[in-house]
Amino acid sequence: MFKRPRRNFSLYFLGLAALLLVIAVACGSSATATPGAAAPTAVPQATAAPQATAAPQPTAAPTSPPAAVAPSDDAPFGTLDFGFKEFGAVQASIMNGTAVTWLFVGISAGESLVTVNERGEFLPELATDWSLSEDSLTWTFKLKEGVEFHKGYGEFTTDDVIWALQGYADPDTLNGGQAQYIRLFANPDGNINKIDDYNFEVNTGTVQYDMLIALAIPHIGVIPSKAAFDALGDDESARVAVGTGPWELQEAKTGQFWKFDAVLDHHRKTPYFAELVYHEIPEESTRLANFQVGKLDSFNMALDSKSAVEKVPGARFMPITGGATIHVGFYGNWYTGLGTPDQRAGYKPENPWISSNPDFESEEWKNAAKVRRALSMAIDRDTMIDTLLQGEGGHLLLWGWEGAQHRFPSDMKWEFDPEGAKALLAEAGYPKGFKLTLTPDIRGIPSEVEICEAVGSMWENIGIDVNLNRVAYEVIGPKITSRQYDQVNCHGTTGRPEPIVLWSVASTSNAGWTMGFDHPWLDDKLEQAVATVDQEERAQVMDEVGRWAFDNAMTAGLFTINILWPLGPEIDTWLDHVEYGDRRMLSSSEWTPHRQ
Repeated sequence: MFKRPRRNFSLYFLGLAALLLVIAVACGSSATATPGAAAPTAVPQATAAPQATAAPQPTAAPTSPPAAVAPSDDAPFGTLDFGFKEFGAVQASIMNGTAVTWLFVGISAGESLVTVNERGEFLPELATDWSLSEDSLTWTFKLKEGVEFHKGYGEFTTDDVIWALQGYADPDTLNGGQAQYIRLFANPDGNINKIDDYNFEVNTGTVQYDMLIALAIPHIGVIPSKAAFDALGDDESARVAVGTGPWELQEAKTGQFWKFDAVLDHHRKTPYFAELVYHEIPEESTRLANFQVGKLDSFNMALDSKSAVEKVPGARFMPITGGATIHVGFYGNWYTGLGTPDQRAGYKPENPWISSNPDFESEEWKNAAKVRRALSMAIDRDTMIDTLLQGEGGHLLLWGWEGAQHRFPSDMKWEFDPEGAKALLAEAGYPKGFKLTLTPDIRGIPSEVEICEAVGSMWENIGIDVNLNRVAYEVIGPKITSRQYDQVNCHGTTGRPEPIVLWSVASTSNAGWTMGFDHPWLDDKLEQAVATVDQEERAQVMDEVGRWAFDNAMTAGLFTINILWPLGPEIDTWLDHVEYGDRRMLSSSEWTPHRQ
């Protein structure tokens, strides 16, 4: 991981912009080093995001992207070294790729049709223009011409887009946005049609509010090469990850690194650096040590490492306020299809948090809800915010509601009350507790494993026998998608502007990735919400869903988390160009500038 010599570079300096919530559209070396004593150069903190406002109506014209930087006389040079906890094997498969590996592909080798900035504006990426018909059913997209796939696989065209979108909508895909893509691109009442090589249209059959939101998520909407798939097959084309992004994958060793070369004369932005390397380094102490000695330019930092990073000479932070969220998911609560061949494999009502009766008024349902509520009440969120998050976090009531919590009354909150939790367990029939398995999902969230370990310890304090199951996300993810996982997990992801953005793709009975529960009542409510164009009307439906989820403790929100990306002395901030389709990731590294 030694670096090439670096020289001064004409810098396009990126000032830090205030971070606003995305507004939804309504139609391995382990050597340690002694940190230097010099304090890091201060970087202005991003301002707190305001409460989400009403979503704008669909617009015929996209927002213009930032002006391109004039080509430099110097070719890209140097190596960017980023350290992450886990990203696994390259698996850019339409059918079998996991969300985590697709995310890393999507922010480097791949591109989506659109992207979104910190102001919630949708910007062109592979699409240059889009419009929506007067009846809000038919979207028309125009693609950028002359975009080439990596490794000589030809020009990007409509054929690639339609193949990818329909593939992501296949009922058998592992794509986390499967339900959303089925609703948008495989609706039995709609269709998707090629107009010519650079234009296509999508009729969604019924009014859908989230077309652009879906296309801007980097681990769902990446467009790979159909020609590469046809020539190499699914497995090999997934391994080589042929996309159109500013970085071309050159080499990958599972559990070690992914290595990319800069794409010269890229249609959007040629990187400032010649090479990008993602290093998989599971241990926080090892990532920190590599940063301290200059072998990493940035890394997936646990927030309790902040003070150590501050002592590294020349270090800075690039802050993403509210960039991540984390919650506890109670799995196996699947009530759609009970008693039919569609009953989920992971539905095990013998688990104390799962009801054997889907009737909300039944004793079985009420007792399971008491167990889930007791588990949430046993979690000391304030202590974890102060210690594990170093104050860089806030309470989260329900996962997905981080942009809409202001709509709930002030008395609607999770109280830390371990004695009350014990009393609820006794009322539910478990005075001596029970056993459960708790799995931390490794998804690039600061302190995610440590948070989950702390939750397990707090549950043990109320008599729960906790087995902490530390496995790679590649192991647990497919079990969640196939509804085989029947235990509990800690799961983190990016923040959302309004709850329907997450709930419509993760809590329906036909969702790909799942929050751990579904119910016919919930299906009906979410179907109503996604077809409601008016923001206020949709909020009313979702507030009813939120109250139900809270009253029944269907999911236990933990935190919103500010992400601090440490920047080594060789690089400077590029916050103006970070993609906000997924705010937890170190995206847009083609814009990472050399430090002057």
